[in-house]
Amino acid sequence: MQKKTLMGSLPVYAQHLSEQTGVKVIVEGSQAYTDGTKVVVPFTETDPELSFGYVAHECSHVRNTDMQYFGEAQAVPFRLAVLNILEDIRIERLSMDQYPGTEGDLNHLVTVVLGDRLDPAEVARKPALHVVHDTLLLAGRWQVLGQELEQPATVMLQAQEKLLGAQLSARIMQKVGEVLQCDSTREVLALADAIIALLPSQEEQQGEGGSDQQEQPPQENSQESSGGGQGDQQDQEQPDSLPQEGDDASASEADSDEGEGQSQGEEAGQPDSEPKNSAGDQAGDGQDDRQDGGSSRSQGGDTPAEAEGDAAAGDSGSQSGDHPSQEANDLREQAMQATAGDLQGLISEVGDKAAELLSQKARRDPCARRLLSLAGRSCLRSDAASGRRVQLGLEQSSGLRQCLNGLLQAQVDCRVSLKRQGKRLDTSRIALLKAGETRVFRSKARAERQSAAIQFLLDKSGSMSGAMDEAEAALYAVLQAVENLPQVSTGAIAFPEQGTDGVTRCALIKGHRERLLQAVRLGGFGALHQGCTPLGEALWPAAVELLRAKGERKILFVITDGAPDSPWLAREMVERCKNSGIDVIALGFGGATADLLSRTFTRFRAVGQVSRLKQALFELVREVLVA
Repeated sequence: MQKKTLMGSLPVYAQHLSEQTGVKVIVEGSQAYTDGTKVVVPFTETDPELSFGYVAHECSHVRNTDMQYFGEAQAVPFRLAVLNILEDIRIERLSMDQYPGTEGDLNHLVTVVLGDRLDPAEVARKPALHVVHDTLLLAGRWQVLGQELEQPATVMLQAQEKLLGAQLSARIMQKVGEVLQCDSTREVLALADAIIALLPSQEEQQGEGGSDQQEQPPQENSQESSGGGQGDQQDQEQPDSLPQEGDDASASEADSDEGEGQSQGEEAGQPDSEPKNSAGDQAGDGQDDRQDGGSSRSQGGDTPAEAEGDAAAGDSGSQSGDHPSQEANDLREQAMQATAGDLQGLISEVGDKAAELLSQKARRDPCARRLLSLAGRSCLRSDAASGRRVQLGLEQSSGLRQCLNGLLQAQVDCRVSLKRQGKRLDTSRIALLKAGETRVFRSKARAERQSAAIQFLLDKSGSMSGAMDEAEAALYAVLQAVENLPQVSTGAIAFPEQGTDGVTRCALIKGHRERLLQAVRLGGFGALHQGCTPLGEALWPAAVELLRAKGERKILFVITDGAPDSPWLAREMVERCKNSGIDVIALGFGGATADLLSRTFTRFRAVGQVSRLKQALFELVREVLVA
């Protein structure tokens, strides 16, 4: 069975992506959301890739999206939905380009949220506006981002082609592809408007029908109008031209062309026939073209009214034989007048749906760990307590520093090795020369000490109320003792910290890049006890901070009374730290005993009072830093 580690976990990934993108990512609580400046995601290990994808998606939104234009589009829900779809495609492409490692997570996010299969029968029952919406969503992502949505995208494309016609559908999808050329959310909104403008409109069709009727008047008035003159000219030309074209064509084509020519001649030559509107002409021509293979179009057999009707149809993205269905005649009006209720159930923003899934998972799992995040300095503190503890710690640190410095100095220049040449001969190895051993010279080399990162986790729960002075003084003493050691960085946090929003977090005492005196001035010390003892949850941010810090050796000191709220979780986290290369050492204060500490930790010392700190730490520090 593979041992659990901290590597690849959500908190570590979130912190890494936060450092790379500059967006604050917080892993806490049971609700996933973003407020435009930070991304919050609940902790989960059942499907970490979904969380990874959500964090990558929302980080790219924070970096690249101007939310002002979403406010402008909010008045028209369908316009807002199209903007969401296109902007998601744009920002995910930017994330994949800037941080290639996010591509797999984003693909997983889309597969989970949108699914990879669609039932064509269900799609056939969708309203026309839903068909266009889902085609933009699924086919857009499949064609532009190459995400694994081939089956649902193909089904939706077929449904849209049936609804709008193949050419208009193709023009719309071509517009979707232009989203990669957009450099801002403003340009994406303009592209969304252009796509909506391509949808069939009832007003345009009525206007085209009226213009066709004006251009195609009854034949008894044709002598007084230009349209009639064209009709007379066509009537005069057709009897001569049609037989000639038929003679040059094949037998089957000649029959087809002759039949069509006769039909056109009858229309032009019967003044009592009723004029047809453009929609009727287009539909009729489409059926004729499908029957004769389109030969009449290629041979110029259309009347001028039909040709003008074709041009009007081409402007709306369709030609003869490729028209929107009756259901889509007023699709643009449907889009502009649709309410949020009309679009209910549609997924426009995959990030919002992923946040909903993650939040449901966190609330549904009764064992979901609510690990703590790291906040700023503690608000519940005392300047008087800070001064008292710092002074006590300073008094105890001098002897500890001398001990540590002396111990480390004694290890310098004491590493001896044997070489084949040198200035000092090892007389005990001269006899080995006859056996061919030439490494008989002694050489001293400077011992290189490993760089180390040390993190402290201070328990300031209610059970530590009587031991806070001693515990924080011990913390200050060790920080003061090791601060000036070369290649050693230190940091410290405390738990729990009850926020004003009701969320429990950890409070910062000292950062790894801070000097100790600066941490004291900024209010890092003087914490007052509060809350319970969520040790297992607090070990997460402490370990993440330690992994971020520079240093080959990672050491985590836990200052506690040894009574966590969840002992099994605390033990699991200590084991994870060990498997991740972190040495965890417990320093017991208050009611901590060796027996109590041994239930959670494998390396510990029951200190009790800061005056015993030097004796307790001597063996531990020598073992950890100098081994």
